[in-house]
Amino acid sequence: MTYAKRPPPRSIALVEVCKGTVSTVWYDAILRDISQDKAVVAFDRGVWPSREVPCEHVRVRAQPSDVADEFVVGSQVEVRFPSTDQSPASWARGRITSMDAGKAEHVYVSLDSHKTGREIAAPLDALRLLSQEAPLDPLLLCRRAVPVDPELKAWLAMPDARGCLEQVRSETGLHLAAPGRVTPDELLSADSTNQELDTVVLIGGDTATTKGEMLLKIHLMHQREVEAFHKRRSRKLAILQDLGDKATGASARESFEVEPSLVGRTCGKGGERVAKVERELGVEIRVADGKDESAPRTFFVHAETDEAAARARKELELVKMEYKVSEERLEWFLGKDNRNLTDIAKKAGLASATCNGSVLELLGSASALENAELALNSHNEYFYVFQEMSRQQDEIDKSFEALDAAAEAVGLPSSRTRRPSKSRE
Repeated sequence: MTYAKRPPPRSIALVEVCKGTVSTVWYDAILRDISQDKAVVAFDRGVWPSREVPCEHVRVRAQPSDVADEFVVGSQVEVRFPSTDQSPASWARGRITSMDAGKAEHVYVSLDSHKTGREIAAPLDALRLLSQEAPLDPLLLCRRAVPVDPELKAWLAMPDARGCLEQVRSETGLHLAAPGRVTPDELLSADSTNQELDTVVLIGGDTATTKGEMLLKIHLMHQREVEAFHKRRSRKLAILQDLGDKATGASARESFEVEPSLVGRTCGKGGERVAKVERELGVEIRVADGKDESAPRTFFVHAETDEAAARARKELELVKMEYKVSEERLEWFLGKDNRNLTDIAKKAGLASATCNGSVLELLGSASALENAELALNSHNEYFYVFQEMSRQQDEIDKSFEALDAAAEAVGLPSSRTRRPSKSRE
């Protein structure tokens, strides 16, 4: 013999509350928790702050029904009033005084809450018979609070959690399974709207809460693994996205093209120039190939700030500059075996420095070219100084030669054996 599965009890999450025993108005609310003979309720959109009310002032919302044919003059009814910025939606008790309110589908109702007995015209679809729902009985309800791990707190606020808790509630016969706090009083704090929930509150019979806790812990165990997987997946997808953006240059703050012949010099021996810029400025340099071997390569600069990216490009990108020199000074700039030019290029940090006719062709970063130009200009300023020193040295040498000739004429020793050897720049 098989038995039909008993339908789960109604959820008591959606309730109506009144302000007192003699109140005739019931306001829509959401049941958050039960503490002894008090219920903790919240209101839609936080129009009223969460509050603790006696259970006898709380009842489950009535099921909607089509009972328009049962309305007659003298019927006790409840009239629906929509929510406002000052109060939640509500039902107010009254009595039908006339079935003809001058409008189609409208009747006159005298509200019990109006001391003057003033009548209002109410549409039929805003009426219902008096609710027959009984107030909550805390003696028939058990409460269990099941804490959740820190990594699942955010999950409790998601729609997926609400679906999971509703499944636990319906399968175990609970009246309520909802996110909450270990202590109900914590839901009444001033910042409860943005409060982080850390517990699942189970309310129902003793057997139902026991089963509910067991089933919930199974769900939480698996949900921990699911959340951990999603975090790992998100991290890996972020890494892949980052690598993809860097490979395509989508996330680069700066980029510049380099001719194939200059790629090696731009990178430096063993990539030392790139490594130096990355280390000193905290950036990352990526190089993308061109469409073929003759096409320029693109250097992408990935950095935390635009300023760092701009500085990295300035230090890394090689720029060509021509420094013109007059014919009379060319030898002075080059020096013996190009030593002067080579020494200046090295000190300035140039990638290369060559002479083409009367033009010095310089290659280096913007800062290196600035340093090289400054050094060359400074070197140039000493041209006339050293030219004058050379002229005076020549005159001194000629004077010694004349003395030597005179000494030899009278049979005296040559001055070359007495004076020190000359040294010229």
